[in-house]
Amino acid sequence: MLNRILSRQIKNYLKTFLRPKNLIFCPEVVDKPEGNNIIVLSPHFDDDVIGCGGTLHKHILVQDKVAIIYFTDGREGDPSFEDKELLEKTRKQEAMNATKTLGIENLIFLDEPETRLKSTRPLINRLSEIFNQIKPNLVYLPWFLDNHIDHFELNRIFLDLSKEIQLDFNICAYECWTPLIPNIVVDIGDVIPKKQEALKSYQTQLRQVDYLSTILALNKYRSVTNLRGRTYSETFLYLPVKDYLNLMDKL
Repeated sequence: MLNRILSRQIKNYLKTFLRPKNLIFCPEVVDKPEGNNIIVLSPHFDDDVIGCGGTLHKHILVQDKVAIIYFTDGREGDPSFEDKELLEKTRKQEAMNATKTLGIENLIFLDEPETRLKSTRPLINRLSEIFNQIKPNLVYLPWFLDNHIDHFELNRIFLDLSKEIQLDFNICAYECWTPLIPNIVVDIGDVIPKKQEALKSYQTQLRQVDYLSTILALNKYRSVTNLRGRTYSETFLYLPVKDYLNLMDKL
């Protein structure tokens, strides 16, 4: 009798716990973030696919415009390559193969030194030209506490850039190395095969880290909050650009 009472109490508790309204904070599930003219800031040749590849493909499926800016040259991404120029060419080709899978054609390569990314006047000028030409209404970038020096420096570059351009867009901050606290969730279950195929393009990087298993595991885990773990999702910190910059400024 006692076991039945306890079992019933546990079941009732779990039912209550799993209701999103009882969570302290529950991110909103969206089909995709608002915005149809998009710039993606990617420190390296794989970060865009790792952090938001499924969501970017969903943008493409509804004819949104997507441009990806790759910041670094890729020369430090595989110690087995003695020829750094060959490694750079190889990783660029991997990026082109991956983005072709996702349906993205507009790729911009800045060729800054990998692991030594810094804000410079020529770089800010080049980025200003790109932003003024494209005039995005949505910008993706790795969030400012993502645990990689190039990801952190990219945010510092973006902060400097914000002083040069008109700020009339939203930010969608994505996660690669460090999970963020999201406010939106995108269900990518229908497009996860595309993300998986795109990730497989990065053979030089998969030799270093099993991103294929780990990132898909993260995407699976990210569906637990309000998609009940039955799909895959990518999560983001989605804010007006000025609010995002204010958060950065408090560090």
